[in-house]
Amino acid sequence: MEENNKDKNKIILGIVGLAIILILLIAGFLYKDKLIPPAPVAKQDIQPKETPKKEEQKATGVPNIKFLGAAQMVGGSCFLIDTGKTKFLVDVGLFYGSDEQHLNKKLDFDPKQIDFVLLTHSHMDHAGRIPLLYKEGYTGKVYGTDASKSILGVMLEMSIKIAEGLGQSLFGFDEFKKTMENFETIPYYEKKQLSEDVSVKLYDAGHILGSATLQIFIKDEKGEFTLVVASDFGAKRTPLLKDPDILTEGDYILIESTYGANKKKKSNFTEFGKSIAETINNGGSVLVPAFVLEKTQKVIYIIGELKRQGVIPKDVPVYSDSSTAKDVTKIYRKYYMYYDEESSKLFKENGDALYCEGLQELKSKETLKTHDTGKPAIYISSSGMLDHGAAPRHLEKMIENPKNLIAIVGWQAPSSLGRKLQEGAKTVSIPIEEFSGGKVDKKIVNKPVKMQVKKFGNFSSHADGCEIMDWLSNFKKTKKIFVIHGDKENVFGLAKAVNEKLGFNTATPVMNETVSLSAKEKDYPLNAKKPFCEGDEIDKFNSKADQ
Repeated sequence: MEENNKDKNKIILGIVGLAIILILLIAGFLYKDKLIPPAPVAKQDIQPKETPKKEEQKATGVPNIKFLGAAQMVGGSCFLIDTGKTKFLVDVGLFYGSDEQHLNKKLDFDPKQIDFVLLTHSHMDHAGRIPLLYKEGYTGKVYGTDASKSILGVMLEMSIKIAEGLGQSLFGFDEFKKTMENFETIPYYEKKQLSEDVSVKLYDAGHILGSATLQIFIKDEKGEFTLVVASDFGAKRTPLLKDPDILTEGDYILIESTYGANKKKKSNFTEFGKSIAETINNGGSVLVPAFVLEKTQKVIYIIGELKRQGVIPKDVPVYSDSSTAKDVTKIYRKYYMYYDEESSKLFKENGDALYCEGLQELKSKETLKTHDTGKPAIYISSSGMLDHGAAPRHLEKMIENPKNLIAIVGWQAPSSLGRKLQEGAKTVSIPIEEFSGGKVDKKIVNKPVKMQVKKFGNFSSHADGCEIMDWLSNFKKTKKIFVIHGDKENVFGLAKAVNEKLGFNTATPVMNETVSLSAKEKDYPLNAKKPFCEGDEIDKFNSKADQ
């Protein structure tokens, strides 16, 4: 009898135990999120948004960042960071779009309250409005590299002269002088304390000479976090320059999206050289419209190299006729210490990495006369989009000869003359500038397009989507990646690709949007799904890019 009771008790205890286990399992399932916090899953804030209204533009707290340019657009790079103790700007650039010109005339903040300005590089869409700050009462410093300071002086002087000639001045030489007097240089890799709670370190961005990726250290009441700004970022194996430095720590990252999520062609300049050689050998001449900064220097370097390789005839003359480009080229020669290994070797051998046999840097009046000789030549002339300068005058003389070639090596804005030629226009209107009494008048000359037109996309100084994702994969965790500096389609495409391929939290800010930053905001670990780009795989994110 006792044995039967013991067996019954065991059975009852077993049933009770099973019931308890079932209850715990059910409770665990129903309340798992409260019992065990889930691992963070990367979000993406990449849906189209409207620009916030004035009354909606107040931040929820400090520190914060306000996007005053390059937000779902290419130009006007400008970001205002407010830590609660320090207010500073990263870049103050010009807007280039025809429907954005009104944005150049106003500042959506009080310059008197700004403590300092950090400059990534001296392209005018990043630096072109800095003197306007001084015109509106700013008295602080501008920080950047030594090469950026030298280039900025040349570029701002050119910008002022063009604007005065067109009667569209935003500032004058007094503000230009204040800008240069207050520009303080920071060497690469040297951490500099800028205020009580902000310090910065500059890394080589590999975009243009002197360009920098900024690693900004900001202290708040909850600790310290880093803000990395890569607002223009170089491609690997860019001629003359070193590859971009790799960073591994950054809580918030601003990254450009010029190419969106697209993979561009490899930088092989043989096709460019063969096209020039074929044109020259057939008795034609070549026009290369090039921006005075970076593109002109790169074209000179590549043509020189192709001549050394025997691809282009050594005896063909090469004319470069922009005085500003000549000044920038001198700066490139001065800062040879920033060259890559190949260019440094060439510098040591020839004393000039930009040596190009047959190169003549002349005034445009002289180069335009050479067309009368009828002899084949290569003309490197500004502007890069053929909207001003000597390039349109060369085009006028060359466009009706089918033996001639125009080699387009840079980005062409929508509706620009360069874009129309690139897209196959049969007839174009050429703006010819005429100078009188310090003013510039333009006349329009209509011409049929009979010359050859070819686009060479391998001259880009921007990293493509694959290179950017590869660079971002060096960060083991981030809080948020802001995708900036690109057309809307490219911004959304890269943001989606980074989110899906790397697992990072991404956002696509709009103009005047303010976002809070915090040392305690959630981290999102790297969850890389390699390869980032293989074949046409990347095209599923974004199939269009202006190569």
